[in-house]
Order: sequence, then C-alpha cells, then structure tokens
Amino acid sequence: MNRRSFGQIVTAFSAVAALAVGASAFAFTPPPFPRLAGVQYGAPFDYNDTTYQAELAKESIIILQNWPGMAPGGESMESVVNAIKAINPNELVFLYTNSDESWTSGSNAQAFAPVANQMNAMKWWLYTDTTFTNPVPSYFGDGGYTINNTPYTPEDSQGDDSMQWLAKWFVSNYYGQVPSIDGLFMDNVFTQPRVSGDWYRDGQVLQPSGPKAQAALQAGYEQWFSTVNQLMPGKYQIGNVATWGQGGAIPSGYVDMTNGGLLEGMIGASWSIENWGGWQAMMTQYSRVMAAVSAPKLVIFNQYGSPTDYQSFRYGFASCLMNDGYYSFTNASGDYSGVIWFDEYNANLGQPTTAPPTAAWQQGVWRRDFTNGIVLVNPKGNGPQTVQLGGTFVKLKGSQDPAVNNGQTVTSVTLQDRDGLILLRQSPLQQPKAPTSVSISNG
Repeated sequence: MNRRSFGQIVTAFSAVAALAVGASAFAFTPPPFPRLAGVQYGAPFDYNDTTYQAELAKESIIILQNWPGMAPGGESMESVVNAIKAINPNELVFLYTNSDESWTSGSNAQAFAPVANQMNAMKWWLYTDTTFTNPVPSYFGDGGYTINNTPYTPEDSQGDDSMQWLAKWFVSNYYGQVPSIDGLFMDNVFTQPRVSGDWYRDGQVLQPSGPKAQAALQAGYEQWFSTVNQLMPGKYQIGNVATWGQGGAIPSGYVDMTNGGLLEGMIGASWSIENWGGWQAMMTQYSRVMAAVSAPKLVIFNQYGSPTDYQSFRYGFASCLMNDGYYSFTNASGDYSGVIWFDEYNANLGQPTTAPPTAAWQQGVWRRDFTNGIVLVNPKGNGPQTVQLGGTFVKLKGSQDPAVNNGQTVTSVTLQDRDGLILLRQSPLQQPKAPTSVSISNG
C-alpha cells in the first residue's frame, strides 16, 4: 500500500462522501426463509476463485476480509464484489474493520501503517502510564497494541478524536476502493473493554468490568456508527454484537445504532451462551438483539460445529428459524472460510405465518409455521420427545442424514434431546403479503 498523509486521506474521503451523497438510495429485499449468511473473513482469502464466488452468492449476507489495496489472485476487491453480485444482485457484502487494535510490526504492519503512525503521533493508543509511552498490548496476543477507541482521546488538527479519524480512514480506504459494498462490519462491538487502561486520559486505570470503562467503550462505538452513517449514506452498518443482551437489557445508546450484527458462536464453542447459559438464555439474547437493531435487521446467528454432526446443526439451524435472523455455520476450527452446505438449506420454507414464538408448543418442543413447512426445535435438557403434528407433513429428502431426512410422510415425529427438524407441507398455505424492500434514504 502507498502510505498517505492525513491530509490526503481527508481529501480522498471528501471525494467518496460527495459521490455517496449523490448516489440513489440503496434498497434491499429481505429473502424468503431459510436466510443464510457467510462469515468469510478468514484465510486463505481466495475470493477470486469463481467456484468460491458462486458459493458465496448462495448466501444473502457475507462478510469479507479486506485491507487497503487487497487484490486476491490479482483481482481487485471491487471486481470480486461485482462478480458475486452479478450472480446474486440482492446479496449484501460487508468488509471487515476493527478499531480496537493495530500493529507497528509483523505481517499486518505495512497495510495499516497509516493507522499506527496516527496512533503514535496523537498518542491514541491505550496506556496505563501518565507519560503515554507504553501502549497496552492487544488482548488477542497477536503483536498489536490496543487503541483507545473512545471519544476521550485528544482531538487532532481537524478536530477529530481517534474514532472519528478511524471512521474517515476506513471509509476512504475501504468504501473508496470498493464502492460496490453494502456497508462495513465492525468487529468487537462489545459492551465492555477486554483490557484495563486509562480510557478517559485522566490518569485513572480502569478495570474492564467497571461501569466507567464500559461507558467509555460504548461511547466510542456510538461515535463510530454515527460517523460512518454520515460518511456512507444509503448503506448499512453492522457489527460483532456477540455480548449484547447476555446479562440483561442492551445499553440504550446501542439501540438502533446498527442495522444488524453478528451473534458469533451462539452454539458450539466453549464460550457459547448455549453452553454456559442454556437454550433459553441464548434465545432471549437473540430476541433482544433482533429488537434492538434497525431495519432491515441483519442479525447473523452463527454456530460452530462439525460439518458431519447433523443433529447439532439441525438444532442450531432450527433455533435460528424461531426468529428472523440469518443463519451462519462455521467449522469448529473457527477458520471463517469456505461455504459448508447442508440439505436443509435447500428447503423452501417461504415466509413465516406466525411470529417468533414466546413459549413452547408441545412437550417442551418449540414450533414456528411457514407457508411451505414448519420448523421444530427440542431444547437442550428437554429429553427425547414425540409430538403430534396436527396434520400431515413430509420430511425432507436428503443424502447427508437419510435416517432423518428420508422423505417420509408423517403425522408425528420424535426429536432427540438438543435436536431440530424441518418438515414440508403437502400443500403450501396462502402466501402472506410479500415483504417490501427496505431502503435507506439519503434525505
């Protein structure tokens, strides 16, 4: 990447903003169910591969990795995005950003040198010393340093704090180079920091769990989304919202702050809420996040797992379908690359005919109805359950787990503990009014 001065960044940003203001409002038509998403920001970043592009185009939302000048296989990211959208014009493509760390050495240093240079010049790192000479190492242990990504950092000559400057830099170097994207994805939009530091630059080192540290970080992310929404009118903005609503209400400043977000690892990891809190706690968080984000509510329900553990997959997939999110499956290794396809993805459920359920339907089993089928989920700890369907339905016909998806016609089914099932109707119900497209007006 060519290293550019701050003045050059502002000039480039101004050109991007002028183009965006003149652009028409962006519209997105929410797809039928099931809704799929891809968290694809892991190596090897072979987005230029035409087979991979075709697989990505089967999903409705994808998050791709990016850095200034990124050109996988010699193909520009703008070309990659356009190739995917040529297959699926309704696809939403987001580029990965991160404001809580940067690097002065190592493999990431060259691409992000302007960020590190600005952090050094303005002393915008997070510190624990009053001389501001020893930046706090990144929580992730990757050789980076923690950025003080709050509004409480000193303003530069343009009147920007660290988060405003970062927003301008990312918009210029990401949206400016890849104008066909639908927005940015900000990682780690959590409700509290992960490290201790002097977040307010007042000489007090605050612990991450303290309310003052939490308020500082939240103010920083509020600053980010306010700024990027101004710089990218007509686009959507999402974040990693994995901790939102886990312990209670979502912070008021976060409500309507984003158009959606990634509920990372809801199932399948040691730290998953389903693992330590149970199914109901997971679903409560899911519901809270859905209610807190703005239209078109691009919430990604992400599950870790083995691609051959079909029961666990069905359990997570069916849980996602109890609300209106987009399902994402990640190999247990968490590499965030590649599209794993399941037989259930081919089921055309159409549109929901019932709202997200708030109570179990029968025998502790939960159910949601769609125009072309129904979805059942048996929560962890409920034991095997046999339920009467109140009608005749058809099992999917698949090759991955033929003992379950055998195409049989059924009036009752047995679900194992921690399992889910999709059944199709013999005759679809009357289609409800089709969802209208969601637009963001430029005013």
